[in-house]
Amino acid sequence: MKTLFLSSVVERSGKSMVTLGLAKNCPVKVGYFKPFKEVVMNVDGKVIDQDALLMKRALRLPFDEEELCPLVYDIYQPVGMEDVLKAYGKVKEGAEAMLVEGTRDITTGCLGSVSGMAIAQAMDAQVVLVSSAQISALDKICMLRRLMDQYPVHFRGVVLNQVEDMRMGKLLERRGIRVLGSIPPVKELRAFRVSEVAEAIGADVINGDRGMDEMVERVMIGAMTIETAMLHMRRVSRKAIITGGDRTDIQMAALSTDTSCLVLTGGMFPSKTVMTKAFEVGVPILVTRHNTMEAAEMIEHLIARIDPEDDAKISQIADVVRRHVDLDTVWGD
Repeated sequence: MKTLFLSSVVERSGKSMVTLGLAKNCPVKVGYFKPFKEVVMNVDGKVIDQDALLMKRALRLPFDEEELCPLVYDIYQPVGMEDVLKAYGKVKEGAEAMLVEGTRDITTGCLGSVSGMAIAQAMDAQVVLVSSAQISALDKICMLRRLMDQYPVHFRGVVLNQVEDMRMGKLLERRGIRVLGSIPPVKELRAFRVSEVAEAIGADVINGDRGMDEMVERVMIGAMTIETAMLHMRRVSRKAIITGGDRTDIQMAALSTDTSCLVLTGGMFPSKTVMTKAFEVGVPILVTRHNTMEAAEMIEHLIARIDPEDDAKISQIADVVRRHVDLDTVWGD
C-alpha cells in the first residue's frame, strides 16, 4: 500500500488544501488519517478536528471523525507510537492508498518520540512537505532534509504553495530537493464569507439582514490616520476592516469604499451615525470582545478553512492540484 505522510515546517502552508487535492486526484481508493488534533470544533457535542470532518465528508469515508483523528499531543502525558499505529491500522482497512496528515511542523512530538518523521518511519510512509515559498521556510526545508537522514525516512519531495516567483522552486532543486509542484496564489481559495468571519470571532452582528454571504478577500487593520486609511482602503475591494469600536472616522471611511464588513473590537458598539450608514450601504457590523490583534489572527486562520459542504471550492482545489502538482511522481512507484 502506498502511504504518504504530509506535513509542513510553517503555519498556514496550505497543507490541508494540498492533502485534499491529492486525495481527490488519487488513482485508487484512498484513505485518510491524522494522528493529532489541531484546529478543533464542537459538532453534536463531540470535539473533533476540522480537517477530519472535511476529509470524511469530501471523501465519503466510512469512519467517524474521532477515528480519523483520535489523539491529542500533550508533552506531559504523551501518547506512544503504539497508540498512533493502532488507530492508523483501524482506518486504513479497505483503502488502497493512505494519506496521513501531520501537524503544522513535522518536528512537533519529538519530545514524546512521536514526531512526524518518527511516525512516517514507523508507518513506512513517504514524506511530502507542503510549504509556503518564503525564504525562511525554504531554509527550514534544507535543514530538515539533512535531519531526515538520521531516521531515515523516504523523502518524496516538496509541494510549494502560494508561489508568486517560480524561481523559488529552483533554489530547492539546486540543493538536491525534489519539487513536486508549485501552486500559484488562487484568489478564490483565500476568500471566505462574512458569516464565517462572524462565527470565527464569536461576534454580535449588527445589520445582519444583508451582506452576510458577501465574500472577504482581504483583511485590513484600521489603526492609522484617516488620511492614510483612505489611501489604502480605496485600493482594496471586498475587504474586512478591523478597527476599534471608538474609531468612528475609520468606520465611516471604510463604509464609503468597497467593504464587505466592519469588525469592531474591544466589545464597543458603533455610533448611530455608523449604524445608519452601514444600513444604507448594506454592510454588516461585527462586534467582538477580542482586541484588534486577536481578531486579526483569528480571521487569518480562516484562510486555511475549507467548508466540507462547499463542493465548488473542493472541486476547484482538486483542479488546482491536478494542474500544478506532478501527480505521476507523487503517486508513482
